[in-house]
Amino acid sequence: MKVLLQNRSSYRNSVAGDGVQMVKTQEYLKKLQVDADISSSPDTDLSQYDLVHLFNLMPVDEMFPLFLNARKQKKKIVLSTIYWNPDEFLKQSEDFESLKLWWQKSMPLRDEVLRGVDLILPNSELELAVIKKQFLGVPRARVVINGVDQAFYSAKPQSFMARHHCQDFLLSVGRICRRKNQLAIIRAAAALDLPLVIIGPLNDGLYYRECRRAAAGHHVLFIDRLSQQDLCSAYAAARIHVLVSWYDTPGLVSLEAALAGCAVVTTIRGSAKEYFGNLAYYCNPANEATICSAIKAAWKASNNLQLKTHIFTHFTWEKAAKETLEAYRSVLG
Repeated sequence: MKVLLQNRSSYRNSVAGDGVQMVKTQEYLKKLQVDADISSSPDTDLSQYDLVHLFNLMPVDEMFPLFLNARKQKKKIVLSTIYWNPDEFLKQSEDFESLKLWWQKSMPLRDEVLRGVDLILPNSELELAVIKKQFLGVPRARVVINGVDQAFYSAKPQSFMARHHCQDFLLSVGRICRRKNQLAIIRAAAALDLPLVIIGPLNDGLYYRECRRAAAGHHVLFIDRLSQQDLCSAYAAARIHVLVSWYDTPGLVSLEAALAGCAVVTTIRGSAKEYFGNLAYYCNPANEATICSAIKAAWKASNNLQLKTHIFTHFTWEKAAKETLEAYRSVLG
């Protein structure tokens, strides 16, 4: 079997969960003897491929030409939707009107894509329910989990501790941008007088400056993106990982942190509960009091290996790749 995985052209430079999911899917499909390539070109000759696998329905402007190319060449199309209703996030954005207009204008494209693909692969039943609520004519669907690399299971803290001289802190990993809501985490950490480390590339300069101003005078360390090895060590050194996004499905960083042994504080917006159940601490991204409460509860709790074991058992890239291959076979017959 030969498949082509396609996503937005910026997936390497603007690193996010959709790009990680695509690259890891390719890596682990190859271990299952699937010939899997990656391309972002809407002009790719698809004659050698049995199937095209698209990623991320949210930035549909970039994905739509890829979809049209696959449909024009009469290829079977599978779509990892990575979708959530962004209305709450858009409403609190400073440029709400322009974002709302863009979102509404692009919805017909999403609808056409959903009607035109052969199978969608949401990351959870919750995500599938959101899609069915917002769109008519949703195609056949199979839930394929988001995964995590097993390397995080054996993470050791010594390297990060030696370099940054800190241990037992709050950690938040992810692009620094309004959707990830790091400003609320900074305010909560300051209110609780707890040390905080934020790791991730700058995605929004104005928002980053707001975060730096809020962090001034408090125990907050900003670090740019790290290699996977160094990130493993950061997770192992931390006490709690905090992700209070306006939505996430469920947030790959929460899976990584859990597998490395962190307690997990995460948003109620998205599919986290389907992954973590009652083993995580949940908060409302719009309510800083709930963020503080979740962090306090996680900080006081004893170290619990149950979450680490749960993630290792149910949410690895090996398992995700096997589910993906089964989905391909169901389409190809």
